[in-house]
Amino acid sequence: MKGYKVFNNDWTCRGFQYKVGETFTFSGDIDMCNSGFHFCTKLKDCFKYYPLVQWQKFAEVKSVGKTIKNRGDSKAVTNQIKIVKELSFSEVLERLKSYGVHLSYGVNGSDGVNGSDGVNGSDGVHLSDGVNQSRGVNQSRGVNQSRGVNGSDGVHGSYGVNGSRGVHLSYGVNGSRGVNGSDGVNQSAGVHLSRGVNQSRGVNGSYGILNCNGISNALFCANKPKKYYLFNKRVTEKRYEKVLKNINDLNNGWSPTFNNLKSLYLKSGNKWECAPIPQAEEISIKEAWAGMPKKTIEYIKALPEFDSKLFEKITKINVNKKSY
Repeated sequence: MKGYKVFNNDWTCRGFQYKVGETFTFSGDIDMCNSGFHFCTKLKDCFKYYPLVQWQKFAEVKSVGKTIKNRGDSKAVTNQIKIVKELSFSEVLERLKSYGVHLSYGVNGSDGVNGSDGVNGSDGVHLSDGVNQSRGVNQSRGVNQSRGVNGSDGVHGSYGVNGSRGVHLSYGVNGSRGVNGSDGVNQSAGVHLSRGVNQSRGVNGSYGILNCNGISNALFCANKPKKYYLFNKRVTEKRYEKVLKNINDLNNGWSPTFNNLKSLYLKSGNKWECAPIPQAEEISIKEAWAGMPKKTIEYIKALPEFDSKLFEKITKINVNKKSY
């Protein structure tokens, strides 16, 4: 009997290791949903039991032993199964079309997700891929155009921000919500637990906000402009843009990352759709910043606004040591 089976990214299923091309035998009595090798004769029925996400493995299988069928759908259990061949994620989607099935994919436990891949436990996420072209953003809400942001809410247009509030529209956010528990929100993004917010960004825990940026814990505010800071000192937009450009140029593509998603991405052949997102783990602040290029650190040290204690607090890098 031919069929289909879904596996974890490492070709295991319920603790048992499988391998494409090999045949496996179960010793003992088989029982539907309890013991034996389970599979479905119809591909679509597999996804009643497993999520349709890119980091899973999919295969055509064949029962070559005793087989018991399920009464409710095409699920079956056997004592001897052969893993015939692997199916790519795109092949699975194509075959599902033959059943008239058109599903969103790569989205797990999410609501209000449009055109997104590999998004886990998130609401109100739009046009995002994998961890959405973002760098080192973990457990953050409403983060905008920022890098190296960890455990922060409501920070706008910032770099290397840790443990802060007030951040808007960053990408690569895991377990976070763009718009959460909010009412009367119009043309706004990164809004959390707010009401009556219109044409605003990076607004957190506020009420009655119009045309504002980076607002946190405010009541009835309008037309609040962007503010620019460098080591907690107010600077002009021109100064901010100049320093940010220089840092980005010196970094040459490097940025801090507070999770192992990049390594999972590389191990998966540089394909977000294959990266095992559930295996993502947090990385410490010290590890995240450890790879900052020395030439970048030297440039930052030379800035007139530089504050060594604040820099160490954020990055765990002590510039007074001989080696860092």
